[in-house]
Amino acid sequence: MKLMIADNDRYRRRYLERFAISDPRFALSGLYADLTALYHAVEHRPPDVALVGFGLAVQPEFEVMQVLFRQLSVKWLIVAHAEERQVMHSGGMGKGWPVFTAEAVPEFLARALERQNGASRAPEMPRSNAKAEAASVSRRLFLIGSSTGGVDALLTLLGDFGADCPPTLIVQHTGSGFSAGLAKLLDKNVAPKVLEATQGMEMERGKIVVAPSGEFHMGLDISRGMKCRLSPGLPISGHRPSVDHLFHSAMPLARRVTACILTGMGRDGADQLLRLRQSGARTFGQDEDTSLVYGMPKAAFELGAVEHQLPLKQIAPAMLATAKAS
Repeated sequence: MKLMIADNDRYRRRYLERFAISDPRFALSGLYADLTALYHAVEHRPPDVALVGFGLAVQPEFEVMQVLFRQLSVKWLIVAHAEERQVMHSGGMGKGWPVFTAEAVPEFLARALERQNGASRAPEMPRSNAKAEAASVSRRLFLIGSSTGGVDALLTLLGDFGADCPPTLIVQHTGSGFSAGLAKLLDKNVAPKVLEATQGMEMERGKIVVAPSGEFHMGLDISRGMKCRLSPGLPISGHRPSVDHLFHSAMPLARRVTACILTGMGRDGADQLLRLRQSGARTFGQDEDTSLVYGMPKAAFELGAVEHQLPLKQIAPAMLATAKAS
């Protein structure tokens, strides 16, 4: 059984390393102190099981990590001591996660190895053959903002986009270094081409871009055609890249814009979504029942920025209908 270990607690990391090395039934294929290194390692040489320390599991980027695990059929365990487990439970985090103390991990893995069946392997999501006819009009522009819970929401929403969809720009709040992996993950599972945005990248039909995480805001440059503009600057609404920045940059094209806010914490995107709607854009928000965190969509809805609040599965058809009608 191939194991990867990732933990920012060096003492626990060493304990798990000693266990993996000492038992000939296990092969240690990687030892990491951060999620970025773990993500790239799993992407290129998936283990059978990943052991992830509490300090990394509670980071927002672990959401992207979980999707990669699922796509590559990698089983995973959270390793936490009693106090950390209490923090998780009291904070409502990790519901349904497999959480073990470091001391309990060897016995659990040994039993799993003996059973030889473990959890069923998840099939890779097929690329969508979704209806492209609704998205065949290139004049429409799609903008999407999301945060906590957004990775799964994006997989669902974009899975209904055809290969010829309107140009689409996405700001998903992630930690530094995770946007490229997110773009690759989405690209493998949806019909359009998904890329991490670069400076001056041209937006065209059938292309979806994800804002790079970390140093820049992403917006539109319409001085010559329609291109991505990456701009340095302070965080806006607490974030960089910011959904509000993206929405604001599209104001000159408001009547051609369809914008959507998905699940997420806080209120990033709400203010500029309102301005877009007031200027003629079509606007959508994810409803409370299907949102993992009903923060950003709620703020936008209560502000009057959301024209239609819908369950997640109904948002893509509604957005594509605006392209067909334009």
